[in-house]
Amino acid sequence: MNGSVQRRYDLDWLRVIAFAILMFFHTGMGFTSYDWSVKNYESSRFLDGLIGFLHQWRMPLLFFISGAAVWFAMEKYGTWRYLGERQKRLLLPLVFGMLVVIPPQVYCERVYQRAGYTSFLDFYRTLFTSGSYPQGNVSWHHLWYIPYIWAYSMLTVPVFAWLQGTGGRVVIARLQHLLLRPGALFLIFLPSALVEIALRPFYPGDANNLVSDWANFGHKLTFFVFGFLLASGIDLAEGIARRRRQYLAAAVVSLVVLGMVSKLPVRMPAALYRCLTNFQTWMWILVALGLGRRYLNVNSPALRYCTNAVYPFYILHQTVIMMLLLPLVYVDLGLWTKYFLVLVGTAVVSWALYAGIITRVNVLRVCFGLKSQRRLQPTAEAVVPEMAGSVKRLGRGAPACGGTGSIAAGLLVGLIALGFPSTAKAGGRLIPVVIAGESLAGNRLRIAESQPTAVYLPPSYSAGAKRYPVIYLLPNFNTGVWRYTAGSYQGFRLQPAVDGLICSGAIPEVIVVIPNAAHFLGSSWYRNSALTGHWADFITRDVVGYIDSHFRTIARPEARGLAGHGVGGTGALELALKHADTFGSVYAMSPAVFSGKDLARFTADGDAHSEAWQALTKEWSRMDEDAAARAFRLFMQAHINSSSREDLFTALRISCAAAAGTPTKSFPYIDYPLAASRDQAEREQFWADILGNWEPKVKAYLARPYRLTGITIESGGQGEYDFIMRGAEHVSGVMRSLGVANRLFVAKGGHDSALGTRLETGMLPTLARSLRTEWSQ
Repeated sequence: MNGSVQRRYDLDWLRVIAFAILMFFHTGMGFTSYDWSVKNYESSRFLDGLIGFLHQWRMPLLFFISGAAVWFAMEKYGTWRYLGERQKRLLLPLVFGMLVVIPPQVYCERVYQRAGYTSFLDFYRTLFTSGSYPQGNVSWHHLWYIPYIWAYSMLTVPVFAWLQGTGGRVVIARLQHLLLRPGALFLIFLPSALVEIALRPFYPGDANNLVSDWANFGHKLTFFVFGFLLASGIDLAEGIARRRRQYLAAAVVSLVVLGMVSKLPVRMPAALYRCLTNFQTWMWILVALGLGRRYLNVNSPALRYCTNAVYPFYILHQTVIMMLLLPLVYVDLGLWTKYFLVLVGTAVVSWALYAGIITRVNVLRVCFGLKSQRRLQPTAEAVVPEMAGSVKRLGRGAPACGGTGSIAAGLLVGLIALGFPSTAKAGGRLIPVVIAGESLAGNRLRIAESQPTAVYLPPSYSAGAKRYPVIYLLPNFNTGVWRYTAGSYQGFRLQPAVDGLICSGAIPEVIVVIPNAAHFLGSSWYRNSALTGHWADFITRDVVGYIDSHFRTIARPEARGLAGHGVGGTGALELALKHADTFGSVYAMSPAVFSGKDLARFTADGDAHSEAWQALTKEWSRMDEDAAARAFRLFMQAHINSSSREDLFTALRISCAAAAGTPTKSFPYIDYPLAASRDQAEREQFWADILGNWEPKVKAYLARPYRLTGITIESGGQGEYDFIMRGAEHVSGVMRSLGVANRLFVAKGGHDSALGTRLETGMLPTLARSLRTEWSQ
């Protein structure tokens, strides 16, 4: 053990800055088109680009710095004490985080998903019986970095211990000398690129679960190892600082090339793409190392404070973000106002918890990875798990402490400036509202009565007293409103899309309304049910009534259009046929409808599930209703969030049965058709009530006095959902055979393929141009 470890303050500063970026990054995730736990209805293309840029190198940089920290920690503590410190500083905070810090975060996500938990206690009771996330509720969420660092530390310690010996130091010195040669560091990307080339075909995503995430695991390991190998190279650090402009130029060029490649109609070969992305990542890391060495290699009270605080902040910050963002989603504030409130609120709350509670209670200090108070020496510099070392300063002269504080403040201001573009946007507004659903009151499965809804108001709405036609869009099964408003579908964002159509003269000014219909069953199929609530009435009465009474609409059927996607398409067709006195036209996108043969197959495939359902309901009947309700919610949560198509269809059948059947006597009251007690015809009739029976439904429509002015059915169900295409053709044919005019066309691709384009170029123009745009009393 070396008692005079030299400390790299530039790496300390970079670590603090990298963790600080996480707050900007994770706050931004709620306002982008990327999937995340809690989503604002409006998103920012600017944040999409910024988050995408940061994602390329933020975690690799952290793993690099963590590897460098191991060099200093092993030099200071020795191998065995270092291993003991790893357990205390990594495993204990991880366990504490998973039991205390992460559960409120997962709970916020389940609340946002309308998962049906009545309270946090009701949710927490499922923590140890639900299984792992996303099917269950046990998760380490953003703390995944900790188990990965622990695993890397355990795996590499024999090699690292040898490398710190005499022979190993010779090897490291030769490697660092080799990398000092001109142009050598431009090839540093090769190991990480080769790992991805070898493993990404088998592990395409980043699961962050440590057990089926080997491409990500191996990729980040390369940065960790290089951090260790390069940490002691003072000459190398100075060389990187001198060449930082070269690396910056290379990083910018690779960024531009990747941007151009993403717009090409053909894909780049996977191996070449992996090389280019890893090259870009390493160039940005070298830029950060060069700038840090040039400007940040100095100690200060600010650094000592931040170095101690950064680990607790990291553990806390994402949970605080979720808890602040969740209520703001449904508040009518601008996107950037919300972003600023969450960002600043997270910093303030995290600091208050850190300074006011965590540092004052020894048990919490240890749980958050800090040393207990009694062990701290009055004159010792604070040491945290990822950058342990002595206080001896290295390198050339640098600004004084006050100068360093100015640099840190400047970096913070710069990051905030990046997050808040000053250009004001013209156009319409997207506002969230919450509609009290009187029609949902008293449902037996305790689905929330009040439902969030997104409302788009056209550009001229804020001026004058003009009234507008309205398009209502019903979401698909288990599909949140934000997917249609925030860019999830091929970048489709409701507000700019409608703004563009209006400004180009493609459509008249319209109001667009997207009500939430997702809950722990996935959907209620927009039908009236004693179990799930009267969702048909909720749409046709509560939602339409609220919009007409709170906004300037043309409150007539010919000025209302109804659209839907998937299960929402099925609901739109049925509601429009039944309520042509409320809606004047309908557009069904890939509706979940079946032809006769596909319905029989759907029925037969459900037999095994119905037998399993019978066994489950018997088990739940022996519980009290609260416990049974938790078990039922967990069952649905696991199936809806599963990647298995079979699990998804099980959830679809159960939600369908809840919407169609007569309640049974015991919880969950769902009359799932049992193969043993009903013949094939009876079971087919059960499912056909929602998915089929289109001839009697169309005849009932013809018997009513009102008529729709336009019916459009669009199918995009090629591939594994090809039954949708056949079902759409069947429904269209039934209508034509009964004299009901309709338009049918087939969109290229699958169920969700090019959905953003289909919404923007198909549904919106078709419905908007069919609606009455003038109003008279």
